[in-house]
Amino acid sequence: METFKKINRIQRNLVLIFYIALCLALIIPVWTLFTSMKVPYSVDIIVVILFLVIFVLLGAYSYLIVFLPERLNRNFDIIRNKIALGEIDNVEKFSKEVISFLIKHFDYIFFDIEYAGIGVREFDALYLSDDLNKDFLPNKEKLFRIAADSENPKFLGTIKPLEKKSYLYLVPVWFYEENIGFIIVVTNRKLGNLFKGILKDFENYYFDDQLKLVIRLSKLKKGEAYQ
Repeated sequence: METFKKINRIQRNLVLIFYIALCLALIIPVWTLFTSMKVPYSVDIIVVILFLVIFVLLGAYSYLIVFLPERLNRNFDIIRNKIALGEIDNVEKFSKEVISFLIKHFDYIFFDIEYAGIGVREFDALYLSDDLNKDFLPNKEKLFRIAADSENPKFLGTIKPLEKKSYLYLVPVWFYEENIGFIIVVTNRKLGNLFKGILKDFENYYFDDQLKLVIRLSKLKKGEAYQ
């Protein structure tokens, strides 16, 4: 695993070096052009500041894309380990852990999950962030119906949990051909296809099998036969 970490670190450093070189390659000719035009010095400064702002925003976006997968793998592995150790042995513990993970992990300018929730069909249960009132959401039965009708993230509209406009999404959770629940997230801005794709990949590659496992553990703990 240390070898993979080193490879990831090298990849990130190469991307960072390339991005810095690209910024310099663009800003130096622009600076040269404006100084040769003999425009007021204040205009030169404004242009440079404008370019720096653009580069910072693009850099933040690039950072999110490049660093997110490795950070996601590393941090979600903690939840897997807790399941393996028996520290997480029921659906409620698992849901609360994942809700906290989503809010802490997806905390970026372009992709900020402010609230989250998890619905588990097996137990007809809905778990929410402590500060998210269920009155802001569609009723539980409707959420389960929406989850069963699609495999792709759905935009459910805007809500105002703290008098601030936020965006509500539902991510259906499927395990093979069975819909086993959903994830809901409330974000600070409307998500593009890239970030909706990240949510779908999180469900597909990290969450669905772990939820299925914890459902099984919950039923075994209650002494029920597991089908």
